[in-house]
Amino acid sequence: MNNTERKGSAAVSWLKNAKSTSKPYEDRYRMLTADIPLVGKSGRGELFAVLDGIGGAPMGMAAAQAVTDCLLDFYRKPEEIPADSNGLINHLQLTNIEINEWGCMDGTDRPLGGAAGTIAWIMDRRLTFFHAGDTAGILIRQEQSPRVLTSVHEYDGGISRYFGLGRRLEIEVRSERLKEGDLILMVSDGVTKVFSSTEAANLVHEVYDKTGDIGMAVQELVKRSRCKKSIDDITAMVIEVIDE
Repeated sequence: MNNTERKGSAAVSWLKNAKSTSKPYEDRYRMLTADIPLVGKSGRGELFAVLDGIGGAPMGMAAAQAVTDCLLDFYRKPEEIPADSNGLINHLQLTNIEINEWGCMDGTDRPLGGAAGTIAWIMDRRLTFFHAGDTAGILIRQEQSPRVLTSVHEYDGGISRYFGLGRRLEIEVRSERLKEGDLILMVSDGVTKVFSSTEAANLVHEVYDKTGDIGMAVQELVKRSRCKKSIDDITAMVIEVIDE
């Protein structure tokens, strides 16, 4: 059965990988919504994230956790992190350096820690994605085709950009104005290995239109991803843009 959490205007659903009963769930997520006092009183908007620990990295899960944890500092340390895109980029860069400094696997140049990730910042009805790797962020708008706002950073069959890969990470940034009724979908590659990003968004949109429930929408996407034989960790999050 899916694990599902709801917080504020967001819902996330996830399933552990089907590869091994002993292998842990290595995806990580964060929902820093306005109903959390630290967030709501800050005037700094809301932050959401889906991170996927790199499977071949022994500390992949730790890297994913480090990125999600660093987002709390955006609210805890306002004097150190400006409330703008550059402030968040610089803070994510520092976390990337921290992960990179964990070192490499013995006898290789492969990092001990690594994580692909998509972070969404919503401030004054503007969505900004900060992204690296093969997770995905999609904007779903009524009566329009879904818009995939993140790229897949791959080269020669492997991920070419992720947190921890080098001391300097090229973070993809994309910003869009939001409208009431928009849905923002974020998924790990446990979804995109069996659905295209557009197919996943269309499924979420279809279930949401029938039920009006974002939790049911992500639950259904996760369930169908496993039915389509996705054996990786599967994580799907939806944020609903509603009147404040």
